[in-house]
Amino acid sequence: MGVLEHYRVKIEALSPIYIGSGEKLGKKEYIYIPWDQLVIVPDIHRIYADIQRKGKGREFLNYMLNNKRDSLGNWLKQSGYKKKDYNSWKRYELSAGDAFLTSTAKEASAKEICCFVKDSYGMPYVPGSSIKGMIRTALLVWEVRHDRANYMEIIKAIKTNATRGRRNTLANETAQLEEKAFHTIERPGVRQSNAVCCNLSGLIIGDSDPIPVEQLVLTQKVDYTLDGSEKPLPILREALCPGSNIYFDLTIDTQVCPYSVKDILEALEEFQRLCYDSFYKRFRRGSRESGIVWLGGGAGFLSKTVLYPILGADAYQTVDHVLKETLGKNYEKHKHYKNKSLKIAPHVCKCTKYRGELYDMGMGRIEVLK
Repeated sequence: MGVLEHYRVKIEALSPIYIGSGEKLGKKEYIYIPWDQLVIVPDIHRIYADIQRKGKGREFLNYMLNNKRDSLGNWLKQSGYKKKDYNSWKRYELSAGDAFLTSTAKEASAKEICCFVKDSYGMPYVPGSSIKGMIRTALLVWEVRHDRANYMEIIKAIKTNATRGRRNTLANETAQLEEKAFHTIERPGVRQSNAVCCNLSGLIIGDSDPIPVEQLVLTQKVDYTLDGSEKPLPILREALCPGSNIYFDLTIDTQVCPYSVKDILEALEEFQRLCYDSFYKRFRRGSRESGIVWLGGGAGFLSKTVLYPILGADAYQTVDHVLKETLGKNYEKHKHYKNKSLKIAPHVCKCTKYRGELYDMGMGRIEVLK
């Protein structure tokens, strides 16, 4: 009989962490208050009801339906509304932080905001699937690194197919690596590639506890280059601020899952070390501290893939081929032709600004509490 091992785990955000919901707020769906460096996300229905009572309902509908670039904040200001009105419509607010510091107020409020995932009560949380995906990637690298000969045929295929410009190379070959590493459960009449044969089905990770909405801050994407240049991009994200804590439950069904919590932590540690040595160190970014993990969106190609940890320092050549195939015209637009001469791909580190300081995106520290 298997035993269920239960653990309470914490990830402390060491830098802004973004888990996207897929929802975006356009310029007519939030109010930017530049003098307070504040963004208010209002209830549009509440706004309309209030404006309708004051006899300006038609004007508001015309504004919402036209294609003018004027932001909601500007329209409300021109219509005589004040901050006290905004507060009565508020769903939640967040500090604009450093997200708009390189823009004029007009440019700032024309940007879309990518929203953090929230529960039915409007509280931010981290889905268990996001955490399990992070662990799955680390365990895959751990398996390959500790029994490389068993995976050599697939590793060679990754290099060969990427060079030949085969589409979906990374997805196809990663699926093969995962099947060999994790699909170890034999079930009569079921193909080994079926998900029910995956031993990680015995690793159960729950959604995190709700996180106070006050822990959200607005962040702007910043590309950081090898020479130390910073390039802010017009991509805004709601993110957990440094110091936020993510608490979740992790359960291991020992009859199905062959990994102990110690194995999981060792795999995460090895993945982080390999990422640092092969990528972050080149930028003088990242960290060599123990327990570092990379979680969520915006953290970059490296945190979601196995190429650098598996292929080592020469992985940039394979990564460059993969980027060329997947990005299409954006390969040239984003200057990835520099990858080979710089011997690193991608040739920028994904960062953001918080309280005037540059942070790597998505860095946390994991700790098993009990």
